[in-house]
Amino acid sequence: MYVEESGDGPTVVLLHAMGFAHDMWDPQFARLADRFHVVAPDLPGYGRTPGPFSFDTAVRELTGLAAAGPVHLCGVSLGARVALRFAAERPAAVASLFLSGCGVRAPRGLAVRRAALRAVPERFFTRESTGAGKAVTLQSCLALAGLDLSGCPPKVGAPTLVTCGSKDTAYLADARELAAGIDGAELRVIAGVGHVWNRERPELFTRTLLEWVLAAERRR
Repeated sequence: MYVEESGDGPTVVLLHAMGFAHDMWDPQFARLADRFHVVAPDLPGYGRTPGPFSFDTAVRELTGLAAAGPVHLCGVSLGARVALRFAAERPAAVASLFLSGCGVRAPRGLAVRRAALRAVPERFFTRESTGAGKAVTLQSCLALAGLDLSGCPPKVGAPTLVTCGSKDTAYLADARELAAGIDGAELRVIAGVGHVWNRERPELFTRTLLEWVLAAERRR
């Protein structure tokens, strides 16, 4: 798995959304690296990491990044689903969990969306991130089909912050279900933002994540 990494201290792993690669975290990377060892991988099939994408492969590859000790995991959308499954399967490897826009089940209308995406030009898929592409987007949609992570929340042992933008209405119910299912989890609905709010409100996202990780470190 290809990673961008920088900084010293406790490890913070940043998992990107579908439609992006590790460069999704450009607004956060340098500031976080002032305080932590920051690792931003390309998930399987994205950027410089060989594909195809699957949740099994993503979780397996992530295991290597946590080999040196518990890590603070942060994921948005697709990356949040990977983080949730990893935290449920390997609770001892996770120091804290920050989930944003995390669906518990497959999104509605996924089959229709995937069929429509087949007709979209490649340049559409790389407009936000050169590490994304049509093939891996379709692979990711296929991996999401039938996905059910509803059994994961009770298995999570790490302190968890669940966030969702107030405009991200498709995921608000998931966020509430997720937070209710994880023992001691905190839910924050972020006013005025949508699904990928680390790009919409980078300073607010960075500050929220920094404060969460620092608080988790104090509790350890």
